[in-house]
Amino acid sequence: MEKRLFTLISVLMVLAMVFTACGTKKTKPISSVDSSSSSKPEASESAKSELKQTDRVVLYTASSTNQNEMIQKMWATLHPDIELELVSAGSGELQNRIIAEVGNPQGDVMMGGSYAVYTALEDHLAPYVSDNVQYIIPQFKPASDKFTPIQVNVNTIMVNNKLLAQTGATVDGWESLTNPALKGNITFADPSSSSSGREQVVNMLAAMNTTSNLDDGWDFIEKFIKNLDGKISSSSSAIYTGVANGEYAVGITNEEKVIENIVNGADVSAVYAKEGITLRNSYCAIIKDCKNEYNARLLVDFFTSKEYQQACATELYQRSVRSDVDFTVEGIVATTDLNAIEYPGEWVEKNSDALKEKFQDFWTSVK
Repeated sequence: MEKRLFTLISVLMVLAMVFTACGTKKTKPISSVDSSSSSKPEASESAKSELKQTDRVVLYTASSTNQNEMIQKMWATLHPDIELELVSAGSGELQNRIIAEVGNPQGDVMMGGSYAVYTALEDHLAPYVSDNVQYIIPQFKPASDKFTPIQVNVNTIMVNNKLLAQTGATVDGWESLTNPALKGNITFADPSSSSSGREQVVNMLAAMNTTSNLDDGWDFIEKFIKNLDGKISSSSSAIYTGVANGEYAVGITNEEKVIENIVNGADVSAVYAKEGITLRNSYCAIIKDCKNEYNARLLVDFFTSKEYQQACATELYQRSVRSDVDFTVEGIVATTDLNAIEYPGEWVEKNSDALKEKFQDFWTSVK
């Protein structure tokens, strides 16, 4: 009897241990699932928590002095314990710098520059998707987890009203820039050194081809180059200052610079090409293997925040990529009223280098 009782107790104890183990079995946490696939964006907070925190972050910026000063001021208020160091240069120069520093990057984030710049750098950028991406206007949502849009750029023809009147020409679009009356009176940024100049060529190709093939727009580009009469600038900032100061009657630049000069009293106007405008973005991105990635992610979150985006719209006259930011400037066309044409992103990605070479070939042959 005692032997049977002992056996029964032993069996019950084993069964209890089995049921207890089954009841307390833990499922694999979601955070441990392989997140190497780029098709699954990282959650901002959980991803940042795994990174080492430091007390500085280095920004490579292609933005204006005014914008850089605003960034530093807002950042110091938001993150007083994290030093923000700025390295300012053109987007092409910063692109070359990032490539030269591969393996030992001295910067953490790059800000400013076109789609072509960031697709060329994609192998040297770190993936990160900010939670703020959910607020970006659908047509501007990023196609890659390596770079994030932060501004809508509008290619704008800037005219000096007094000088234009003296030429007797009318400027209402891209075709009007080939008017012989404007020869030598137009300033333009060299596409080989300026990403904005490169994007303006893309816009002309997209708007002025007659076959839906961008390469068929080069006939127009050749006529435009001839009308520049050998005058081209390596600096995009020289375009709006040249028109505002009365050196040129016409220039092609980013819209916010035209608005800024109008607000400051310059006798200039913004002309939106009737043939169409490619609404394009400028971007920011985290540099691969950077030393301060936690803070770099904070910086990307900052650039895409409503507070920063609204400040850019209000103080710098930049159109926001966010749907909840107000952009209202007296006399300036609303985004929905612009004659917008599709940005040829796939073509740009494949032909960015060829574009620079072809423009240079035309420039050399006709200037």
